[in-house]
Amino acid sequence: MEGKRLRVLVADDHGIVRDGLRLLLSTLEAVEVVGEAGDGIRLQSLLDECPADLLLLDLNMPGLNRLQVIHDLRQRHPRLKILVLTANTELATVRSVLDAGVQGYLSKGEETSELLEAIDALRAGQTYLARSLRFILDGSHVRPRDEADLLAAVQLTRRERQILTLAAQGHSAREIAEHFSISPLTVRKHRENLMRKLDLHSPAELTAYAVRLGVPSA
Repeated sequence: MEGKRLRVLVADDHGIVRDGLRLLLSTLEAVEVVGEAGDGIRLQSLLDECPADLLLLDLNMPGLNRLQVIHDLRQRHPRLKILVLTANTELATVRSVLDAGVQGYLSKGEETSELLEAIDALRAGQTYLARSLRFILDGSHVRPRDEADLLAAVQLTRRERQILTLAAQGHSAREIAEHFSISPLTVRKHRENLMRKLDLHSPAELTAYAVRLGVPSA
């Protein structure tokens, strides 16, 4: 893509986000926004109508199965570079999307300068992972290098952090429920959310993780 105009397609279901990205990209030399899509169906047809070099892709658009659409794009448009721009920073999602073949992953919480840095990297044939997520990148695989960094980067609610703290102290779901005057079912739901966000697969793994980390009181 070096030495020629970079054709960019923006896919996000929020019009204000698309407008902002289009205005930002219009300030860049040798960059042209060739189309915008607000859902998965429009995205597929637009790529056939408007060949692009780079796709800025939100993972949470209507009509879009994130892994299936990435697989389809890789098959139908093998030269297309995909930069995911999403609010989703869950470890399991980052891992699966990178494994599916995208070239870049950014959180919508990053600075504008990092988006421009990512675009430059992909244009040069490199891959790009948000600086806030790089602690999970290890060679060609994604895995946590430092669990304290992982916990700091994952967005946990105050109650989830409290439950993680009590889990580290060895409290059962019933004891945690009694401590907060909530139902055991609610505690189990919080634990499920924690396991999903931290890419853990059982309450035992969650407890071991919390003990290993030495989670501070929230």
